[in-house]
Amino acid sequence: MTDNIGISPFRKKKTERPENIIPEISEDTNRNMPEDLLKLPQHKLTSKDLPKSISLALNTHTAISTIAPLQSKKIYEVIDDVVEEYITNLPVSEKNHSFQY
Repeated sequence: MTDNIGISPFRKKKTERPENIIPEISEDTNRNMPEDLLKLPQHKLTSKDLPKSISLALNTHTAISTIAPLQSKKIYEVIDDVVEEYITNLPVSEKNHSFQY
């Protein structure tokens, strides 16, 4: 019985282990996060600061534009009401910090 276990005694061409290359350390390893990335705006956002248009399906737009005059509201106020109602009906596990009003 041979002392060599495995397929190594049967291999005819043995490949050599590749050269071990140690990566060079880059000169600048310090990475900084921009300071203003996580800062909230100092002033309260108004409707002038926000985008003015959204894309809706025709049926949705018709429904909203019908509901708005019935409630004596503007279209964006009706959309705000729908979103607020949706968020208040979410389960607690799905609510996020960004949904707080």
